[in-house]
Amino acid sequence: MPGAVIGLLGAAGLLVLASLSLAVATHAADTEQEALRALRQSPRPPASASPAAASAAVPLPQFDSADFAHRFLGTARDVGLVTDEVGYTLETPPGQPYWRYRISLSVKTGYPQVRRFVAALASEMPFVALDAIRCTRENIGASALACELTFSAFFRRGEHG
Repeated sequence: MPGAVIGLLGAAGLLVLASLSLAVATHAADTEQEALRALRQSPRPPASASPAAASAAVPLPQFDSADFAHRFLGTARDVGLVTDEVGYTLETPPGQPYWRYRISLSVKTGYPQVRRFVAALASEMPFVALDAIRCTRENIGASALACELTFSAFFRRGEHG
């Protein structure tokens, strides 16, 4: 008989726990639904009508290839990134208010230098964006990475410098 009482109390306890879990789940779902409703009803900022409006957030500098290369490679040197090969391509899309300067780098380094370089560029040259990164190792024990980094720098349309 004591086993039956304990079994009955255990079943009642499980029923209480299940009820509490259901109440918590229902409350969480209701709260989530309220948040979604509030988000849908909140005023949205107007969508950017053109790339020129989007570029207003970061003022684009005038294009000067020599100055840019000096600053870009100087930033790499400052963080200890040694470049093996660097390539530049200027794109001047018709009808766009900006020029795009693509930069590709080949480096042999470690993760910390790559991270520091990308972070330094983001803070010092906010008009430069990392497009792609690909790193490989010769073998698992090697500490140096062979990395290919591709960036885009954006400049105001104007005279070539």
